[in-house]
Amino acid sequence: MRYYVTSSGRTWWTIAPEVPGVASEDVPTRDEAIARCRALVAEEVDAYRRVGHPLDVEPSEEIVDWSLPWWLIPDSLVPTPPALLGAAVRRMDEIASEVERFLDGIRLEDWDRAPDEGWTIRRTLDHVAGGFEIGIRRLRPWPLDPDRAHVAAFHELVGRIRVAPSEAVEHSGLNSEAGRVRWTPRKVARVVRAFQMAARANVESGGPPPQSVVRHDDAPGDDEPPTEADFRAMSEADAELRRIGDRDHRTRGIAMWYRYYHDRLTLWPVEPRQRWHSMRAAYRQRLLELGETELAAVRIAPSGQCSTVRMELGLGLSHVREHLAQIRSLTSARA
Repeated sequence: MRYYVTSSGRTWWTIAPEVPGVASEDVPTRDEAIARCRALVAEEVDAYRRVGHPLDVEPSEEIVDWSLPWWLIPDSLVPTPPALLGAAVRRMDEIASEVERFLDGIRLEDWDRAPDEGWTIRRTLDHVAGGFEIGIRRLRPWPLDPDRAHVAAFHELVGRIRVAPSEAVEHSGLNSEAGRVRWTPRKVARVVRAFQMAARANVESGGPPPQSVVRHDDAPGDDEPPTEADFRAMSEADAELRRIGDRDHRTRGIAMWYRYYHDRLTLWPVEPRQRWHSMRAAYRQRLLELGETELAAVRIAPSGQCSTVRMELGLGLSHVREHLAQIRSLTSARA
């Protein structure tokens, strides 16, 4: 059993890819992260035996301090056999049932209780539901040619903005944002244009690859329909980024953000628990639709970031478990 240990600079993660969806996230120390992951491995090995798919794991351990991007961990690039996927989905169903039992038992006023620094149950459930959408997005294939992939992502974004209803929709924000963010087609166009400008400035100044460096606040005019001038400005900015990308591939990172902003216009139920149900069902269905070719595929974004089914299973397993423990602690503190 190999444990891959990595640090974000402030917290530690440990990943055990041999057991689907097992990782300890955002732990204060390296030793705690390893111990937490080791305990999760033991629990999940028992769980997979219970759902009818015993895992063949080595009792010996190897701790690997991993300094490369997490998506290059070799054990995460291994294909996921159909039988293992089925067992993982059954395990997800077990964890989801735990969430449902917990939500059935909380009081109305508990939904918006939060520690001095941290999220409410409402915000946490939205975040977990949003993780399912991330999984669906990451399981979409990319054209192998990075330039074609970049162009395709931009055209898909523009197409979504053109046909999306004018009514505003809300999505769980980035981790740094307080809660849901309101989106309209015009707002998506405006934010994408600002992001394009920031991405170009970052590259031209020798800065990092494109990141979420723009704010998602509302602005006057966001409820108006997008104009042809909006589309023209985005198209011109994207053409310039692709031109720069011929000599500096860091601009290709924006293609993943084009997909992110494309999905800001997807309509999900407003009520938090209904949203959790809907997004989980969509993620579960996507997993069950995967054929053997997709189960073995490594999807490579234009930026070089990789994604496999084995990686994305964590969004329905360890990600849900970690946040279930978080929201349970809020009601324990009340007691």
